[in-house]
Amino acid sequence: MTEQDFTQVKTWLDIAVKAVIGIVISIVGMDYRSVKNSLKELEESKYRVTMEVQIIQTELNYIKTQMDRIDKKLDKVLDK
Repeated sequence: MTEQDFTQVKTWLDIAVKAVIGIVISIVGMDYRSVKNSLKELEESKYRVTMEVQIIQTELNYIKTQMDRIDKKLDKVLDK
């Protein structure tokens, strides 16, 4: 093997290694974006669920207040 052949093999090996590194970085980058998007979607879902729970709690508190008022009125009527 001559020095020129060795240099050519070394150059092709260098190109191949750089290509593999580039492919790995691309795959990791795509996976990172996928995970990032999934986390964003989960965060948005969490926010929506939290808001819905707060709305339901408010409605339940209102219903409880109304039931207490009805109960007091019934007690008044029954006491007469």
